[in-house]
Amino acid sequence: MATVRVGGHITLLFSIHDDALLPRNQGSRGAGICLEHGVSVSIQESDRSEVIEAGQEMAGWDQDIPDIKSKGTTEVTINAQIPSESLSEQMYDDLIDELRQARLLPKDANYSIHVDIELPLSQGFGMSAAGLSALALACFQMTEKGSVSQYFRAAHHIERRYSGGLGDVLGLYVGGVELRTHPGSPPSPGVARSFSLDSNILLIWQSSESKHTSEYIDHPDWKSSITRAGDAAVDRLATKQWAASIWNELLKEAQTFGRMSKMLEEPSRQSMLASVQSVINELNLQAKVRARLCMLGTSCVLLPAKANEPLDESDLRQLSERLRSLRLDSLVTRIASQRFV
Repeated sequence: MATVRVGGHITLLFSIHDDALLPRNQGSRGAGICLEHGVSVSIQESDRSEVIEAGQEMAGWDQDIPDIKSKGTTEVTINAQIPSESLSEQMYDDLIDELRQARLLPKDANYSIHVDIELPLSQGFGMSAAGLSALALACFQMTEKGSVSQYFRAAHHIERRYSGGLGDVLGLYVGGVELRTHPGSPPSPGVARSFSLDSNILLIWQSSESKHTSEYIDHPDWKSSITRAGDAAVDRLATKQWAASIWNELLKEAQTFGRMSKMLEEPSRQSMLASVQSVINELNLQAKVRARLCMLGTSCVLLPAKANEPLDESDLRQLSERLRSLRLDSLVTRIASQRFV
């Protein structure tokens, strides 16, 4: 038995690179932030499936016949603290099959999996990537076969199969505040670098406006405008040292990306950001806080205006209470520095 918890991931800007034939070559370039809140997964192996002795069943054959092992079963239970219609138990079952095919898990073992999801789905918080990564790491912890990178690659593969995300698994692999310069699965062909930043942040979302990532990455018009804006932003950021000193430029690029990709033009996002900014101004926190969209939900994140001035939890809780009266949900979390590379 093993239990692993992996935080979520938010994307501030990105480009779409999903035309490659192999899932490991699909992904995105972009920049994002790893979260403390996320998904906890427990896996337990139960009895093995019955083994059929082929030589016994086929008496009279003159040659030895290998044992035929029946495929094990997988039982998945999901507990979402914030209910959603987007839950997919099959996604976790598919990851187990992927690991069986890679001979990282025995084919005849039966598994019981319990998933606890702490943040809403389809709001740009990387819950599918966090859940798949947590299950993959729990399998690695349980068997100690192969390497961590093999399990992350399998998680990325299933993430792409369900169009759940593009670069979330790669972002989680390096942790902290990351810049993804080459698309794909970790540790390659995907390439990313990161730095740590210690601060509270506030996630904000509008429950009635959740949207699945595939609505954008599979739409040709959105794909074009997003990729053009995202690649330009990454090209500019990639020329500089990726450290806390670039924080202010990252905030500016995220704002520019929202405008150039036309994400800020959508009425639901525009209305949400206007409400959030009005509360920030009302509480005189505009010098301390910056609101940026989370891609691709109807959501945003409140980040520190300066890298060396972390946000105070009491200020964020005051903001959260005020936002609740405007029918906006929110949660205080932290930037997570955990890395698996």
